[in-house]
This record gives sequence, C-alpha cells and structure tokens, in this order.
Amino acid sequence: MPALSRRSPLLLLVPTLLASAVAQAQDASTARTLDAVSVVADRASTATKTDTPLTQTPQAISVITSELFTDRGARNLQETLRYSAGVTADAYGLDTRSDGSTVRGLDPVQYLDGLRRSYGFSPLARTEVYGLERVEVLRGPSSVLYGAGATGGIINAMTKRPTYTDMGGEVGVQLGNFDRKQFQGDIGGTLNEAGTVAARVVGLVRDSGMQTDEIDDDRIYIAPSISWRGERTNLTVLTSYQHDKTASSQQFLPVVATLHAPAGTPRLDPSTFLGDKDFDTLDSRVYSVTALFDHRFNDSVSLRSSVRYLDGKTEFRELYPDAYSNPLDPFIDADKRVVNRNAYGVRPDVRSLTSDTAVQFDFATGAFQHMLLAGVDYSDYREDALQLDATPTPIDIYTPVSTGVTINGWNRLPDQQTTQLGVYLQDQIRWADRVSLVLGARRDHARSKTEGLPSQTDNATTWRAGLIGEIGAGVSPYISYSESFLPVTGQDIYGNAFKPMQGDQWEGGVKWQPAANMLVTVAAYRITETNRQTNDPENPLNVVQTGEIESKGVELEGQFTFAHDITLTGAYSRNRAKVTRSNFEMEVNQRLNDTPQELASLWVAKGFQIDDVSRLRLGIGGRYVGNTQSLGFGGFIRTPSYTLVDALAEIQVTDWTMALNITNLSDKKYFAPCRNFGDCFTGNPRTVTGTISYRF
Repeated sequence: MPALSRRSPLLLLVPTLLASAVAQAQDASTARTLDAVSVVADRASTATKTDTPLTQTPQAISVITSELFTDRGARNLQETLRYSAGVTADAYGLDTRSDGSTVRGLDPVQYLDGLRRSYGFSPLARTEVYGLERVEVLRGPSSVLYGAGATGGIINAMTKRPTYTDMGGEVGVQLGNFDRKQFQGDIGGTLNEAGTVAARVVGLVRDSGMQTDEIDDDRIYIAPSISWRGERTNLTVLTSYQHDKTASSQQFLPVVATLHAPAGTPRLDPSTFLGDKDFDTLDSRVYSVTALFDHRFNDSVSLRSSVRYLDGKTEFRELYPDAYSNPLDPFIDADKRVVNRNAYGVRPDVRSLTSDTAVQFDFATGAFQHMLLAGVDYSDYREDALQLDATPTPIDIYTPVSTGVTINGWNRLPDQQTTQLGVYLQDQIRWADRVSLVLGARRDHARSKTEGLPSQTDNATTWRAGLIGEIGAGVSPYISYSESFLPVTGQDIYGNAFKPMQGDQWEGGVKWQPAANMLVTVAAYRITETNRQTNDPENPLNVVQTGEIESKGVELEGQFTFAHDITLTGAYSRNRAKVTRSNFEMEVNQRLNDTPQELASLWVAKGFQIDDVSRLRLGIGGRYVGNTQSLGFGGFIRTPSYTLVDALAEIQVTDWTMALNITNLSDKKYFAPCRNFGDCFTGNPRTVTGTISYRF
C-alpha cells in the first residue's frame, strides 16, 4: 500500500527487528508474565487536591493512563484526550503552536503536576507525552482550588516519577511516515540498599517531518528525577530540558481555495506550505525544576508542598496568507491565484514561579469523618519579548514559491508580569462510608503589570459545594456547584480596567462502579460565563464587557476491562454552547463559533496469548466530531462533521514489544474548523508509527 508507506521507508526495518526478538524468545527457558494495560483508573487528585476515589468526587473527571493513550497512538498532549467525553481534543486541527483543546465548548487551563504551566498564548515547547504517567481532565469551573482559571476546566498532566523498584526500564526506536525517526528511553529504580533513594531518567531524540511541506518536528527531551523517602517524609525533585525545532504547521489556507473552492477550480492539498522555509520557525527551549514535598506529622496532620521554576525562550516566525482583508475574494490578480501574505514574529522570554502548600487534617466529629485541607498558592509569571518587523511578499497559492521576504529588525515589547496569591479551604466530609460532602471556599488577589501602564489588581472569592452518595450496587448519584474567575488584562479607551471573567456551573449525574474493572459516568451540566469582551456599538474602537455564554449539555463516559484481555472505552456528549448576551446582535442565541454540538468515541482492544512468552494485541477505535459553525462580519460558514478510525497491532515477545499505530486509518481529509475570517484549519492526516521497545 504505497499510501501507507509514503515517506516512511524505515518502517521496513520493523519486521527484521521483530524476527530478531522472536528468535531470542525461542531460546528463552523460562516463561514470563506479560504486561497488562491499565485502563480503568479509580482515583484522581485534580478535583480535590487529595487522593480521592472517583466515586467520592462530585464532579465529572476523566483519567487517561499512559498505557491507554499510547495504545491509541497519541503523540502530543491534545491527542491523549481524543476519546474523553466533552473534550474537543484537536479543536484547531494540526497545530504545532500549542495543545489547543476545548472542554464543554470552553477553554481549559493546562497544568503539570498540579501547578499551572500555560499563561495565555505563548508558543512554548509543548508537553512531551512520553514523559507522562497519566492525564486528568476536570470538566467545569475550578477556581476554588486553583485560582484564576478558565471556565472550561483543567487539563492536569502528571509526569513520570521514580519508583522504589529494582533498577530497570526500557529503550526503544520509533519510526513513522513523514520521515519520523525517534529514539527514546525510560530508566530508573532504587539507588541504595536501604531502599530510601530512587531515580529515573526519561528522554528522547526525534528527527521528523510533518504533513505540512517543509516543516520539521524535531525534539530533544530529557527529564532526570530523584526521590528520597523517610519514615514520615518524602521529597521528589523533577527536572526537565526540552528543545523543539519546528514551525507553524497550520497555514491558514483560504476558505475559497479549500472548503468553498468554486467548481472547476483546484482545491489546496492540506500539505500546502505558504510560508518561507528560511523564514518560518518555532524554536523553543524550556528548562524546569519541580520539588514535591510531603511530611506526615502524625496520623491526623500532614503537610505537602509543590514548587516549580520554569524558564522558556522561544523564537516564533511565520508567514501566512491574508485571507482576512477580503474573506470572499482574497486574490490580488485577475487569475485568482496570488494572495498577499502577513508576517508575524515574536521572541518571548518567559519565567514562572509557582507554588502550592497545604496542610491536611483528618479527624472525626461524631459519625462524620473529615478531610480538611487548608492551603495557599502563589504564582509569578514574567514575560520579556521582542516583536518582529518584516516585509512579506505575495505568493501564488497553487504553485507556492516564496521570495523576497525582508527582516527589518526586532522591536522591544513592554515587559509583563502577572502574580496571584490565593488562600483556600476545603472540607471533604464522609458519612457511613457511603456519602461524601465537599465544601470549599477561596480568596484570590491577582495583579498584572504591563510596562508603561498602571497596574491592575483584581480580588475574587469563589465557592464550591458537592454531594455524592452510594445508594447500592455501586450506583452513586451526585450534584455540585462550582465557580471560576479569570482576570482580563487591559483597559477600555476611557481608562477603565476590565473586570475578571466569571463563571459558574451546576452539574448533576451518576457514577456507577459495580466492580473495580468498570466505571460509568453520566453527567448533565449548565455553565454560565459572564464579562465576556464584545465590541462597543457606540464606538468601534472600544471594547466592553457585556458578553455572556451559556454551555449546557449531557455526557456519558465508560471504561471497562473484561475477561479474556478485552478493554473497552466509550464516550458520548451533546453540548449546546451559545452566546446569550452580546453587542453583536447577529450572534445572540447562536451556537458558539467553532464548537461542535456532538462528540462520540469508542475504543476496543483484545489480547491473544500465543504461547508462554508471546502475546498479540489488536485495537481499533472510532471518533466522531460534529459540525461547527462560524458567524461574523465575514458571513456564515458551516464546517462538516467527520469520523476517524484509529488502529493498533502489537506483539510482545518476552522483553521485546513491537507496536504499530495508525491514526486516521482511511487518511480522511477534513477541516477543524473553517472560520468566517476567511481561513481553514487543516485536520490531522493518517499517521503511521512503528515502535520497537526492549525492557530490562
């Protein structure tokens, strides 16, 4: 099949390596118990900042283990979420600039190990999934525990940490289409005879291309970590260095040459590159160090603290077609082939310090067991940046050859600093080992400062309450209320500071866990987001905050592990996100732009034991993403829905594993989404990845 092997001759090495592994297995004299896949997670920490069973958490949360998202072929953070209820994982398609996902139609905030990683749009190197143990998605507002944050929820990725086991690990080679070549390793274990010190090193080197012509996807990643444990105290230090060399994979192809190409005219291929190979770049280096500390004073009182320092330096430059000046006819020639281009470039240097310290009290008052959490967290984010001054040139989009781009220089942007200090209190009250009541409150002080402008200070109090109880047969109905706030930097033209965006959510549902190998969650919710910025009808140069969004819907998510090595996950969600207040009357009571109403997914995998030392696993999954619409001054555009299929074939032979992952099996060409501004975001093509790993 030449389409599968396009630009991937190295995949032909896979059978040779597998044959070598089989030969070694035939010489083995002892049988080995092969690894099982962890699918059904029953605990999470993101929703409560404590280690709490999901059936005692009165809010919808998804947990995706590394084994599961590796089986599905995920190669970046947003792809780990493709089978999660309520999440539009690839909200903007193939986009190397960030991991752009939406939750319940709204934007989430990205966290790493419980500490915030992303602040607005800054093209930092994206989180490396090979370094993750799992990803937790908390759906809906969550400011009570995390402070300033978006209404959509939190995506919290948890990194791999040292384990107190015998020294061992894995090394592997990964080959794929678009000339993907990657070497990866994960080695760790106990360092001393007393078993009190453990270390781990996770790393990879990648040299790869992408669907978009002329774009690389190269990466160096190394993450050493060390842990020490005492009788009552634990300390883990996580460090990482990452260097990405790529460019913007999204080329913002004009709608009139893609989705709405007139009959008889060519439609641009999704691989079309309209930039300049010598100009376009996304070169990002990120260093970070994180310390995780906990101490148990006695059986009732414990302390835990997390702190991270992150330093990121990026140079981002891109050329993109000017489809925005005239979305219906962006061409500047009579033959309708040539368009103007815009140039953008920025060199941000970001530094962030984040910390979270909490004391936990476990005690009883009569028949009620309390887990009281009192904490304080702090964040300090600073950004110094240069902005590029460049002169672009037009380009023929059907035979793109870029010439004449001129870099005039770099101009310094005003320094920015954002700090936040929050104090929170949460009580998890358990009665009769069946009913849990969660109550929380928080007070935040947020300050933002842009060089040359007055500082802006926002104070907010947020609340949370939830009740969940088991009524028998593993059925646990729940109801909850939660709030969020997000400071909006800047002022209107009259010098009035913008108010924080605020959100609240009512959610009710049922969690059903009749056995440890099965968990089903059904949820219904309504989210309201206020103080959204809209245009001032009395002054087109001004922005006011009269906007409001309502997002309501239902979700169903299930994870199962059956006998005979069968795993199954399924999800369905229907969301009605709409604009309820706006000065732009055309959008009132209309669907929120770029937001699908329906999402559905199903994944099934089956293992087959071949003999004592070998096993075959096969998996297949389908993802459905509903249509989206975009409404604005550029008109109305509806982007069609799409369904994609993913597949897995894996063979384990003693300590060797060969896995073949294919996502978008049929190589369906789709857009996600196209917008009334005049551009289209291309979808992810078929990707084929073969991985050979050796465990020791």
